[in-house]
Amino acid sequence: MNPRNPRSTKVTTSAAVDPAIDLDYFWAFGFLVLRRFFDPRPLLAEFEQVMNDGLVSSSDLSHSDGIHFQYVPMMTAATPVSLSLLDRLADVAERLLGTSVLPTRAKAVRYSGDTPWHVDSVVALASIGFAAYLDPLAAGNGALRVLPGSHRGEFGDAIRALGGAGMHAMALPSHAVVTEPGDMIVFDEHLFHASSGGGVRRQWRMDYVRDPVDAGAENNTIEYFARIFPPDWDGGYDIDRYPSYGPDWRASGRPAVERLEALGVFELAARQEAFGRTKRKTPE
Repeated sequence: MNPRNPRSTKVTTSAAVDPAIDLDYFWAFGFLVLRRFFDPRPLLAEFEQVMNDGLVSSSDLSHSDGIHFQYVPMMTAATPVSLSLLDRLADVAERLLGTSVLPTRAKAVRYSGDTPWHVDSVVALASIGFAAYLDPLAAGNGALRVLPGSHRGEFGDAIRALGGAGMHAMALPSHAVVTEPGDMIVFDEHLFHASSGGGVRRQWRMDYVRDPVDAGAENNTIEYFARIFPPDWDGGYDIDRYPSYGPDWRASGRPAVERLEALGVFELAARQEAFGRTKRKTPE
């Protein structure tokens, strides 16, 4: 799943603030870190506002495969810092994947406790995750741990055969990705990652996939989004205040809007959100 041009080893942006992106490193190891990529202060303020306003309950945690978290989408006119970062990262994703891309949704996420080894996608589709932690994290206090190269099929399959998926973060030899607020972690969503030793960790998250160009890729893309928006999932946030793709997003004129609608992504998100609303209703 390496779409890069083998003759290109580094790509730079026209903006002086954007660092060089080493494609060879990324595709060899499955991740890289863009140091001091953004000013964390405006994003942190927006993150805290969203979490304060958007969570239905400040104490309830969602659980998925041993991962404990709370989240609220940051995809509306009320989250301009998040949307600005989303637009900026689309260019990075396009250069890494070598083609036009489609966004999922930006989110404010609070993780709690340890996170076992897992991958974020099992779909046969090139996809890239961007994660920015808003707290300084090192090996001893919950930094993201990765198994470099595990995004590659043979290595990933060997880890699964070992029973690695679901193991505690310290059960396998790994690399701790030390970051400061303002750093952006970029990783292949098929890369095994985990976390250990941390408490509450604040993360801004955004993902991109290739814009499909044929029927097979389109089917994989639809499957990818269907896994993001299962119809029976309640995220525990104020759906009407912070929808995944609200009216302002859909009227924004961004090129991805028309493609997401054609693929049925908005319909998938709306179906999930309709389920969430039923969970909010007070019994008569």
